[in-house]
Amino acid sequence: MRTDVVVAGAGPAGLILAWLLQRAGVATTVVESQPREELGTLPKAGIIEYRTVQLLAEEGLAGTVLEFAAENHRCEFRTADESALIDYGALTGGRPHYVFPQHTLVDRVATSLLERGGEVLFGHRVTDVEQDAHGATLRATGPDGPCELEAAVVVGCDGAGSAVARSLTGTVTRHDRRHPMRFLVISAAMPPLVDHTIYAAHPRGYAAHMRRLPEVTRLYLEVPGDQSPADWPQDHIRDEIGGRLGVGDALRDVELPEVDVLDLRTRVTTPMQQGRVFLVGDAAHLITPAGGKGMNLAIFDAVELAHGLIERFGPDGDPTRAERYSETRLPAIWRTQAFSDWFLRIMTAPPGAGDERDGFGLGLREGWVSSLQRDPLLRRWFAHAYAGVDPD
Repeated sequence: MRTDVVVAGAGPAGLILAWLLQRAGVATTVVESQPREELGTLPKAGIIEYRTVQLLAEEGLAGTVLEFAAENHRCEFRTADESALIDYGALTGGRPHYVFPQHTLVDRVATSLLERGGEVLFGHRVTDVEQDAHGATLRATGPDGPCELEAAVVVGCDGAGSAVARSLTGTVTRHDRRHPMRFLVISAAMPPLVDHTIYAAHPRGYAAHMRRLPEVTRLYLEVPGDQSPADWPQDHIRDEIGGRLGVGDALRDVELPEVDVLDLRTRVTTPMQQGRVFLVGDAAHLITPAGGKGMNLAIFDAVELAHGLIERFGPDGDPTRAERYSETRLPAIWRTQAFSDWFLRIMTAPPGAGDERDGFGLGLREGWVSSLQRDPLLRRWFAHAYAGVDPD
């Protein structure tokens, strides 16, 4: 098969990239490992920044394919001693987050792309990518065996374990960090306990409560790096989340249909391109869930690269913007990594000697939460960085 662009991965970034390219008349094929019926079924991220919605509106997706209606204006920080409720929507001039589950976004953009004649090869796992001066070849294995796709450009939107990213060598550097703890990620079959996000910096570790769907709430629980869901019976999870969030036995009879584990890894690949191969989203940079930034970064990557490739394959054949893709995106990616790293450090409590928590570290977290409650300048900075609003 021959085409202009092959996109590996039908997540938010890959689908939005393909949708924009297809609309502009750039021949594009998406290769996705999941079957169509399984795509968009796994609940994942769900916080969309204000500026991301504005970007999607400018690109013709928000308000048509995607309707952003459920707003989140406030978040609450809880410690053992106090609570700080921050109305970041008010602090940013009425510019909130939007609650929009990632799997719903994926399903709707995929449906729109297919209805518009987009080409997606479902059930195909990418095995490797090669490139030379004349083009790039992506190899995959599908239901009918191996296949090859030849293109002018290959884009890796295939997540943290990206096969496309593994094909980049030489001048490409991967900056990695792994944190010592991990999170249990829990889907609870219940309405949210309150109408806002809760972050708890508890002496036993971090916990969080986040709105997703009217009858589904997402919960996080910090656990040691060597523990897994098998170490946490559901009654223990309910009790521990209730204690850390300060909500008692509110989860006593709640079903927890999904309990997964998330390793807290970060990575930035520099540059995010090599020759005819580009990386987007998690394939280029991993970020912790602190602050809910991952999907938003991926969408901005996808839109920037889409415009670069549209100019490259357009009537003028101008490759300048595509060639500057990494240079354009990396400053914003590093700023966002810095915010997420700060957020994670003020909310988690790394273990000290034996089973005791680091008392100094816990004191620092109490201090940060107290400062967010009392310092208007820190609160304003946090509100803009958290909601994804550029300061006026």
